[in-house]
Amino acid sequence: MASFTRDEGGAVAVVVALLLTVLLGFVALGVDVASLYRERASLQADSDMVAMSAMTDTDAATDRALYALGQNGRHSEALATLTVGRFLRNPEVPRGERFTPLAPGTPGINAVAVTLKDAAPLHFAKIFTPQSKVALTRNATAIRTGAASFSLDSNILRLDLADLNAALSDSFGTSVTLSVLDMDILSRTSVNMGDLLTEVSSLMGSTARNPAAILDARTDVGTVITAIRNMLPPAASGSLDSIAAGAGLREIPLAAVIGGIDSALGLTAVEFASHIDISALDVVAALAVSHDYTHPVSGAADVAISGVLSTTTQLAAGEPPARSGWVALGEKGVQLHRAALRLKTDVAFTPDLLGGLGAGVSVTRLDLPVYVEGAGATATLEEINCTYGDADATAARFSTAPTPLNPENGTSVAALYLGKLDDAAFNSGPIAPSDLDFADILDLSLRIDLPLLPDIVIDGITVQARSHVALGASQVETISFSMDDVRSNRTTRGFSSGDLQTTGIASLLSPDRTEIRIKPGQEGLITGAAAILVETALAALPNRLLTGLTGPLDAAVGSALDSAGLHLGEGALTLTGHHCELVRLVQ
Repeated sequence: MASFTRDEGGAVAVVVALLLTVLLGFVALGVDVASLYRERASLQADSDMVAMSAMTDTDAATDRALYALGQNGRHSEALATLTVGRFLRNPEVPRGERFTPLAPGTPGINAVAVTLKDAAPLHFAKIFTPQSKVALTRNATAIRTGAASFSLDSNILRLDLADLNAALSDSFGTSVTLSVLDMDILSRTSVNMGDLLTEVSSLMGSTARNPAAILDARTDVGTVITAIRNMLPPAASGSLDSIAAGAGLREIPLAAVIGGIDSALGLTAVEFASHIDISALDVVAALAVSHDYTHPVSGAADVAISGVLSTTTQLAAGEPPARSGWVALGEKGVQLHRAALRLKTDVAFTPDLLGGLGAGVSVTRLDLPVYVEGAGATATLEEINCTYGDADATAARFSTAPTPLNPENGTSVAALYLGKLDDAAFNSGPIAPSDLDFADILDLSLRIDLPLLPDIVIDGITVQARSHVALGASQVETISFSMDDVRSNRTTRGFSSGDLQTTGIASLLSPDRTEIRIKPGQEGLITGAAAILVETALAALPNRLLTGLTGPLDAAVGSALDSAGLHLGEGALTLTGHHCELVRLVQ
């Protein structure tokens, strides 16, 4: 008996037997925890997949999500919630506030948030609980922002060297003397918009956490020119010396160079900008047209036109609307504007173009002051497609339309004026036809033949005229680029309202539109026989203006428009970038 009590054989079995329940509990816990982790990981993977699938087509997000669930062996009941909205990849926005739910179809949707639910079965753990399953939920948010960058052609880059230097000098308030070599270097040197924004931000000492905040900033022209010079190779940076020397402190918005996109998008906006390259000359031109300016145009004076003695031309441009830059970058609905342009051309003709205006009447001077006003243009991004596939599918679609002239011109896209305008009205625009006054267009000399007496000669009788015609009709045009166009770099489309100039000049000089009178204050010179001569001349003058001057005036105005780089009712839109993020998951 004593030996039995001292025998320890089988003690472990006793301990194991006593602890078996605990051991089985740990085994059950381990098995079920591992199973739950696996089920949760599987549910998270499916949540990620469903969110990304729904993001590829937000207009059919729910259908896409349910299809993806079915393909992965889950029932539709697993989709607890699906919410479309807007997500900002912006370091300045707290993580929990970066997603904003939006109603389906609302502009700006770039994210889909989903919640999936499931019930994971318990195995051994059921011995400790009456429940046989554990509820699981997992969340996922997928984003993709689609945008386009585009530009409208500008007359300033069609100016010859002398006129371009004049325009830049007027805009920058300093003497700019770019050479032909400078122009060539700047036009062939590429500037990356992302790098430019980073360099300007550095020069400004920006401390903003949002890297896209620079898009809303204002700085001076000198800072932008310095940034460009820092980015260019030494051989190219020297071409900006004449601008940098006096660019000064004139403040401009950086949106004058690239604008339109929501800077709250943060990293997304900066990444899009980094995919845009334009020439250094384009950047300089963008700075020049960021405000209104006037300058003479010299090129038209060098063209020889039969019957034309001289031409003097002045160009005026308005300031573009706020946040309308040289390049527009943005989502659906972003707009780009080009300002209206006005041209004044004073044309001196040889008087014999009018032929005879009657016996005893001769023309000693013939000058016509003509104003040309061309409407600006607006391009709007109507559609951006980020679903790659069919080569013929639309990648981006735009609407283009002229900006309105003065309401007195109705829906016209251009207007011609013969007469006199106040300088302020011409420089600021738009021109109101009711502001047009009579202009001196020709001087008459009268010779009255008196029998047996010396002839009576009356010089310096001035004839005045005014006329106005509105041209074309505003219409919205659609410009589309296919996926194949983007891949093949066929990214420029023209738009036009037809040939307005030639028909416009003929209408401007038509007798039923042109008002003619003797200059007020000269009535006392015209009495008796002189009055008869003047009446005869004035009766013949309207038709003589039309038949004698339409051709030469059309050529002179056309030459002035070409020298100023203006194409009435015409334009071109260039798609500089089709920007679509890859669908990605965010938290």
